[in-house]
Amino acid sequence: MMTLYKAEGANMFGGCLPLLLQMLLLFAYMRVLRSAPELQQAHWFWLTDLSSPDPLHILPLLIIASMVVTQLITPSPTMTSSQRRMIVILMPAVMGFSLWHYASGLSLYWITGNFINLLIQLVVNQSKTGKEMQAIAAEHATTTVDPDEDEGRSLR
Repeated sequence: MMTLYKAEGANMFGGCLPLLLQMLLLFAYMRVLRSAPELQQAHWFWLTDLSSPDPLHILPLLIIASMVVTQLITPSPTMTSSQRRMIVILMPAVMGFSLWHYASGLSLYWITGNFINLLIQLVVNQSKTGKEMQAIAAEHATTTVDPDEDEGRSLR
């Protein structure tokens, strides 16, 4: 596998670096929400206090939906269908439900970032490189046999 990564010039940790920066910002923002008196009793649309959880649970549901949509429109040529299913369903569910009882200001921050990422992905998908990635992903999906699905067929 490492030989393939080297031959194709891929870095298996390349996708983690932006997430590390985002995680640092997330932890800092969580601390700010706990200690900033300005955010207590701060209003935003239906939210009456940004330091308490969303009482209607709209923001966590929007987080889940926006992450699912972003993952669905992101081409993933190297993933099998079972890996893609796990990323599309499991990751948004974990993030949405982990933020279910956190401060609504944090959920607001997260959903804003999700919508920005969704817009960026839409722009990337319309570029020449994005269209090439979509073509590669479509070709890979038709030519690659998913080992999990193949194993399931052999068990039947």
